[in-house]
Amino acid sequence: MPNKKIGFLIKQVYILHEQQLNKRFSQFGLTASQTFTLVHLLVAREHDEQVTQKDLEKRFDISNPTVTGIINRLEAKGLVKRIPCKHDARSKYIVVTDKAIELDKELRKAFEAADQELVTALNENEINELSQYLIKILRNHS
Repeated sequence: MPNKKIGFLIKQVYILHEQQLNKRFSQFGLTASQTFTLVHLLVAREHDEQVTQKDLEKRFDISNPTVTGIINRLEAKGLVKRIPCKHDARSKYIVVTDKAIELDKELRKAFEAADQELVTALNENEINELSQYLIKILRNHS
């Protein structure tokens, strides 16, 4: 198989998408990383799931200091708060505030618009195929 530099291309698309997301979310005073975290917490809330900082580290495959920084900034913006875990005094649940819940719909619209912008050069069939290929790659490496 010829070297098509697939990994490099995926990384370049990732960088492009993150730049677009950062631009979109700057209107809310958020970065892409902060918004990914916030949306994950909002979805967890919808499913009555409790999320700890350790859960976020695993979910996003990022370090403890990185998650701490994201949570600290979200907390400073009044979008999340830490609640002590009843079963483990060392852990805290990260929960969204009413302010974050109000922002939820706008954040999801911005994500959807960014996803659409990312694939504007593709037709619907190509978008579906790309999605299927990416899912296949991810499932093979999980």
